[in-house]
Amino acid sequence: MNTKEKRLKRAFIALAIILAVFFALFIFLMIWFLGAKYPDFKSVSKEEFEIQGLKEGISPQGLSALPEDAEYDFAMSGYMVDKSPSRVYLIKSGTDEAKYFTLKTKEGKEVNSHFGGVTATKNYILIADGKKIVRVRLEDALSAENGAAVEIYDELKTDINVAFCYYYEEENLLFAGEFYREKNYKTDESHHLEKDGETNYAFIYAYNADESAFGDENNKPVSILSVRGLVQGVAVTGDKIYLSCSYGLADSKLYVYSNPLHGEGEPFNGVPLYRLDKDNLLSTLTMPCMSEEICIKDGKLYILYESLCKKYKYFVRVQTKNVFSVPLEKIGE
Repeated sequence: MNTKEKRLKRAFIALAIILAVFFALFIFLMIWFLGAKYPDFKSVSKEEFEIQGLKEGISPQGLSALPEDAEYDFAMSGYMVDKSPSRVYLIKSGTDEAKYFTLKTKEGKEVNSHFGGVTATKNYILIADGKKIVRVRLEDALSAENGAAVEIYDELKTDINVAFCYYYEEENLLFAGEFYREKNYKTDESHHLEKDGETNYAFIYAYNADESAFGDENNKPVSILSVRGLVQGVAVTGDKIYLSCSYGLADSKLYVYSNPLHGEGEPFNGVPLYRLDKDNLLSTLTMPCMSEEICIKDGKLYILYESLCKKYKYFVRVQTKNVFSVPLEKIGE
């Protein structure tokens, strides 16, 4: 075999390898994207209302039910990809009616930070904003014109980066949780707790939600939940705790645990701590990618998604344009 023939043979082999790699990659991508079916989730879930603000560039983060007597049914928070003021939408389910407001400080400065979760009490809407949860008066939000800036009433400072929050009315508790991912969202090493080969990496604080809790520099949580990584949202009932977990293109998970908060916790810096782990895990539901915060209303768990925002929609496996709901009796048994 002469030199020219050897070169042609090597070139042919190299081309064959390249084509094989591209073919394998094509098959993988076809299976990855087209294989996202979620039969268990689809069998129990229902599309509810459209996620607001996607065309305007919002990255949805938080979802909350509003009080029964409010003019709107849900609040949805998120930050804007163009760095314009972050928004909280007020939504009437079953209709196309919605409006949004932004936040401003008492000094009049507009807020464009990376809003996390949102939750609501009888008189306030609360938004996770860095190492604090800020409150606006519900009546101010309801009466504001579409797109208006509503002044922050007060805030609750924490020592964690609050990614999500949840108000549990039955026990007047405000839950505030952090998000952990090893590569880019680390948490304090003291929050990494191992037991029987399973490690939890993040904390969810539970605060007394009395009026005096806000603005109190010495306010401490009354209990702590130790949880896994990648938690985007929490919801609480008397007997169960639900965690929405996701990151990137991978499938989301809804983990359902029996509620340990009425038992005796482990002491942690003078605060009782309760683990959510394999010992109290009841069920796991696989869901479409990029689930965010969750909330409970009228016996159903509502789930928000970030997958159709402008920042990610061209890369995700499933583009989810609606909030979904799942009846509580269908999960966690």
